[in-house]
Amino acid sequence: MKRWLVLLSIPLLILDCSNKKKGLLLLPFLGLGDGSSTETKAEAANTGDGTFTVVGLETTDPTQVTTPTETTGGSTGGDQTATTQGTEVSAPAAPVTSAPTPAPTTVNNETTVVVVDQTNGGSFNFETNITVPVTVVVGNESGPVANAPVTVTETTTTGEPNVVGTGTTDSNGSVTIPISVPPTVTTVEVSIIGVNPTTGEVVEITGSAPVQQPSTGSGSEGTVVVAPVVNVDTTNFQPVNGCVQAVDSDCDGIANAHDEFPEDPSLATTARSGRYTIAFEDMYPSAGDADLNDHSTIFSTEMDKTPTNKVKVIRGTYTHVAKGAGYNHELRLSLDVPTNATVQVSYVDGSGNPWNGCAAASKYTANVVGDCTGGTLNTAQLKRGVLILPSSDKTLFGSKNAPKAGSTFTINDFVRGVTAQVTITFEEPVDLNETKNLVGGHLNYFLAINQKTDGVFRQIYRPGYFKDSKGKDSFIDKNGFPWAIIVPGVFNHPTEGDDIRKPSTSGYIFFNSWMHSNGVAHKDWYLHVDQIPAPNRPSYVVRVSDFYADNGFSAYLLKAVRKNAFEVSASLIVVGAALGFLMKKRLGKQQAA
Repeated sequence: MKRWLVLLSIPLLILDCSNKKKGLLLLPFLGLGDGSSTETKAEAANTGDGTFTVVGLETTDPTQVTTPTETTGGSTGGDQTATTQGTEVSAPAAPVTSAPTPAPTTVNNETTVVVVDQTNGGSFNFETNITVPVTVVVGNESGPVANAPVTVTETTTTGEPNVVGTGTTDSNGSVTIPISVPPTVTTVEVSIIGVNPTTGEVVEITGSAPVQQPSTGSGSEGTVVVAPVVNVDTTNFQPVNGCVQAVDSDCDGIANAHDEFPEDPSLATTARSGRYTIAFEDMYPSAGDADLNDHSTIFSTEMDKTPTNKVKVIRGTYTHVAKGAGYNHELRLSLDVPTNATVQVSYVDGSGNPWNGCAAASKYTANVVGDCTGGTLNTAQLKRGVLILPSSDKTLFGSKNAPKAGSTFTINDFVRGVTAQVTITFEEPVDLNETKNLVGGHLNYFLAINQKTDGVFRQIYRPGYFKDSKGKDSFIDKNGFPWAIIVPGVFNHPTEGDDIRKPSTSGYIFFNSWMHSNGVAHKDWYLHVDQIPAPNRPSYVVRVSDFYADNGFSAYLLKAVRKNAFEVSASLIVVGAALGFLMKKRLGKQQAA
């Protein structure tokens, strides 16, 4: 079946190339888009100038509009007098309702910012993400506007609007929404839904707010993180009275434009992390060679959230890409939540085929149910750790992807490890911030190792989760180095034995600056590599980003073309003959005309 799918795709590819609307036919088939320009999306993501505008969404029914009434009487404004058959009768004047003069909703805004202390009070967590509160204050002619739904999105991570927070204004017209975004995000978009009481139209007030701005002052560089406060002053704007189903189908307070589940009032949005890499150094409690390549996994997550920002479902995809160590490890996720959850897990190998090696792999965390198979886990079992990737001697098939510096390492040497697809569905929605399940927007992943301390297998966590009796982070060493780090995108980890803190050998010339500045300087340190001017300088990083590619139909198509060369050649001959016949026939018609 797959072979015929490939053969069917080739004529589509050829026809697509001859189509004037490039990409119209084949690209949706391949899952690569609809042929529209992605440049427009990128430009739209960077046009935020802080100006808020009003967009009309839908006309409401009359009950959505608060209509003032006026009483029209005689010159004195009192009772009217009428005479019937010579008898004078006094009657109260009937009130006459006059519709208000339709007027557009207008908006003026003023945005102020406060620089955020990124050092977390001196306890730097090695987070590349930016975590800030976004505050929106809405008012109209009568004062504060309460009960107005506010949505904060960003478009940099995935190229599409990604909801990073929602909230509703309080009695003071104010709402503060905490967000966590990658350092590439400099502005976020804000949406406020309401109604124009004079026209009955539901309107959306949209604009942008900065979360980073250029650093100022002597010797400053890069950007500083800022917390925006957006004061929105409106006329002819009020909260929607009840629910307008044309705009909010499930009446959950989240407009359909931002609701991933418009027919389900229990769910509202899906928060997408985009792609990240989590990398570990496994010599805890020693920093070892500090090359951060002992266990490296590329991952992305999605969280289905309720209208009140609680999480109902977590989905994650995790691909093992490095094991530059002699130890074996398993990657787990600890969840400290007050409810049970159903866990589903499946595995594929580097070629996308089902992988069944989890059960035979050694386990280094005791008394955990659901390993490899999933199932219903109680609160204690969730906290002990959901298995993401089993023992690393199995998941990278005996390879390491961590060569010595200067050695030849090409795409033919790179081994794509096992990919785990995990879904965790909570019995009741949970606030992941209540018991510190999130640091810097990321969940509490940890590494369990096949080496014991006091008879127990060692475990390594990211900074930010555990402190010792003196209040020091348990997973940052005395020199300020972490045993785990999360990096946006596909991380090109150092070659074996090359300390990432040494610019002369690691290739990352700004890591030290970023670390010692507590994350203030060079937040994009991971993008600057191999920039040290030196003759015949060997490579000190493994360019995973050059080797790593998503499994998908397009990759299968290329592989299948090589595998089924005879069938493909025959198909090309047939298609070529057909196209030649059609072109000859068309040319004959043109000449006859």
